[in-house]
Amino acid sequence: MTYSERPWTERASGAPGGARPGRAGQLVLGLRALRAGQWAHFVPLPLAGAPLQDMLSGTCPIGPVLWACLAGALCLACAYGLNAHADRASDGRGKNPLAGAAVGPAALVPAIACGLLAAVAAARSGGLGPAALSLAAGGFYSAGPRLKRWPGVGTLANVAIFAPLLALVGAPRTPGFWGMSAVFAGLLLQNQLVHERADEAEDRRAASYTTAQWLGRAGVAAAGRGLALAGSLAAALLLGPWAALCGAAGLVVGAGQIGRADAAAARRRHRTLALVTGAAIYALTPGGAG
Repeated sequence: MTYSERPWTERASGAPGGARPGRAGQLVLGLRALRAGQWAHFVPLPLAGAPLQDMLSGTCPIGPVLWACLAGALCLACAYGLNAHADRASDGRGKNPLAGAAVGPAALVPAIACGLLAAVAAARSGGLGPAALSLAAGGFYSAGPRLKRWPGVGTLANVAIFAPLLALVGAPRTPGFWGMSAVFAGLLLQNQLVHERADEAEDRRAASYTTAQWLGRAGVAAAGRGLALAGSLAAALLLGPWAALCGAAGLVVGAGQIGRADAAAARRRHRTLALVTGAAIYALTPGGAG
């Protein structure tokens, strides 16, 4: 019998009889559950608070920026680790390293350690408040009270995990920073909606009623267009003309992706689009986004 043919309850336990790995084995699984490959593209987000011209000229201290990027990576490692543990009974093994193993609290140690280290790094970058918000949102989203179960609330909670990472460099905020943040929030919400579409079967097994289930495919597509409009207006008000044009183009093209039939492929394309859009806005905003 292959893995895919085994009953779901047996797959969730990890082995016939539900044998639990030892503490060392659970720690190793917990480290794998941090899933850096799924969030590594978000690590540069704190650069939004570091002006590009100052970075290129060397007048911007690099230390706080590096600490901010480290803090952001650790915040995400914590959030993804908590999510992997909370969803281990409903996720597929290819997505979640904990899905095929019966584990206990020991598997949470790496995620919790990352959260504590994130706070230390954020204190050095001047962004302890945003890091605390991101960490709290990550816990509330996946564990108690498990906000991802509720439509609307869960999707917005996802923004509260990622958006604070833009502010991990303690620096004065300019219109450029808020314009980049608005475009990022729009793209993130679009991507989360298509993510929920792609993971609908797993979410149903986990008794999570997501925004995508609530809206349906047509509703998700309409929400994507609404986000494109709102984000484009914010970009026009807060960014320079070329940066605003890039932001609007990214949001409009992104809106066209999230209603596609193949949600998994649409999510991958949307992620690439968001990366290109964010990089272009950062490069085109006078004085950087900070």
